[in-house]
Amino acid sequence: MREDISLDSASHLKVWRWGVPLVSLILMLSLLLLGVNTQVFLTLNHVASNLGDIFWSHVTVLGDVVSLLIILLMCGRRPQIVWHFILAALFAILWTQSLKSPLGVMRPPAVLDLSQFHLIGNAFIGNSFPSGHTTTIFVIVGVLCLHRFSLSLKFGLLGLAILVGVSRIACGVHWPLDVLGGAFGGWLAAVAGGWVSLRWKAGLNDNFQRVVALLFLVVAFWVIFRDTEEFVTTIPFQIILAILAIVFSVLPLLRLFGYKR
Repeated sequence: MREDISLDSASHLKVWRWGVPLVSLILMLSLLLLGVNTQVFLTLNHVASNLGDIFWSHVTVLGDVVSLLIILLMCGRRPQIVWHFILAALFAILWTQSLKSPLGVMRPPAVLDLSQFHLIGNAFIGNSFPSGHTTTIFVIVGVLCLHRFSLSLKFGLLGLAILVGVSRIACGVHWPLDVLGGAFGGWLAAVAGGWVSLRWKAGLNDNFQRVVALLFLVVAFWVIFRDTEEFVTTIPFQIILAILAIVFSVLPLLRLFGYKR
């Protein structure tokens, strides 16, 4: 497949490439040096609770596998983005898996009394840093923001990613450091994936793109039919998103697989 839309080469791209990880790093260092990670967690958790469990549970699932539906929408439309994401996802997995178990940071429910903060969903205990949900949404948004889209869309996507990160604190399962670490690693994974994708074009051929498209279709159907015990009230929301992603992907996927009227 021929790709005619490459990584964004606009003059403001450096801000998009390095702004998020730089700000995340500065905030992480500030929390560590000031020793206020717990205090900031409690403050944000209490303030966020005013928006209610329904709101935050719906936001936080957008950092789960549901976020991959965005990539399904790119299949058959923007092969460079799909290939970029696959590479970035590998870097993101390396980031999270090389730190979660080795560091073994305990989550808020394991450190604080449950009466001190508001918990939504399961009380997860270990492997807190970095936040997997935050890493996932930031690698996806990072990939999209490094390509040619309108500034308004990029700011909207970045706002969504930040909201998902905050939702992990609102749900009481991650510290601010975990969220910032996820944003830092996820965005840098997108940057690294973009660098590799421009130099290694193996994933731009039709056969690879078809395999990836089928994989993300399976993910969409899995979202529809999976059985989950956490955030049950969000199931209709997730199903609707999956169905919409499938519907809006039909024509591009038909073209990708060589269907012609």
